[in-house]
Amino acid sequence: HPWPPPPRTPPNTPRPPTDLFHPPQFYGLPPITRTMFVAILGTTCLCSFGMISPMSLTLDFGRLSSKFEVWRLATNFVFFGTFSFPFLIQMYIFVQYSQRYEVAPFNTGAGGTSADYAWMLCIGAALLTVMGFFASQPFLGQALSFMVLYVWSRKNPDAMTSIFGFQMQAFYLPWALIALNVLIGNPIFMSILGVVAGHIYYFLHYIAPESMGIDPIKTPLFLIEWFGGRPQPVRGGGGGGGGGGGGGPPPHRLWGA
Repeated sequence: HPWPPPPRTPPNTPRPPTDLFHPPQFYGLPPITRTMFVAILGTTCLCSFGMISPMSLTLDFGRLSSKFEVWRLATNFVFFGTFSFPFLIQMYIFVQYSQRYEVAPFNTGAGGTSADYAWMLCIGAALLTVMGFFASQPFLGQALSFMVLYVWSRKNPDAMTSIFGFQMQAFYLPWALIALNVLIGNPIFMSILGVVAGHIYYFLHYIAPESMGIDPIKTPLFLIEWFGGRPQPVRGGGGGGGGGGGGGPPPHRLWGA
């Protein structure tokens, strides 16, 4: 492997508790994860109770161009379906890996802070929107969620996690989840789109600067200032936030395993 491994999340990185509906735990979530959690849950409530139609949230390029319904570029990412067991699983996966990545994302100019995570979500949303146009996908929230999981697994490949008691390194987690969905007959197209978008981001940030001498991903100054930070130098080969590596976070269990 011609590139050094990406910096791991420091072992003392804080991990918010998983009981999200208890106020202290909820407010302990990082800001972007907390905002996304509220947006997804709120959208699900509005759609489940018939207050708005899911069709008004879809990525509809016809209505986007003819009626200038620009909100569709964002709302299609915050609808995971109405209340159901698959919705709960998808929400759990997103919140768990969003908060774990947000506390120590790749440093793309803000020192590995929420500003860098916000910029990654913007890039991921743009990539997935292009894919959604060609694949005619009305909702891309699950793909964005899987992208976050994939990028976290590439940043912390040696961190231990588990699915139903089966321990594995984080590097294998996306593929294990895809295999599990195949076995139980669930569609995997959204997961594949998330992997593709995540790997494009990983390549542009981590591999391209080393192998091609270019660094195309830089967090904009307005985002850095929005989150109260200052521009930071990006270490070669994709610097991480929160200091050097030296081991991943504590073992993490998925779905109560």
